[in-house]
Amino acid sequence: MVKPQIAIRLPQSLMEKLNTYVERTGASKTEVMVGALAQYLDCPESISLIQKVAEVEKMKLDNLESFVKAK
Repeated sequence: MVKPQIAIRLPQSLMEKLNTYVERTGASKTEVMVGALAQYLDCPESISLIQKVAEVEKMKLDNLESFVKAK
């Protein structure tokens, strides 16, 4: 099935954060953008599994960093 395409312009700082995120997680830019839009529009069924896993990993990492800093 062919999916519709759109083009957007991003501020440089947002593009840099997007690039860093995709490098760290292995998700594609499309997966990240679709996931972000799905979250914003409250359509969680449209979020890819890889992004869901990346979000869980980020929460775990954040919790671990908080735990280490507290010691």
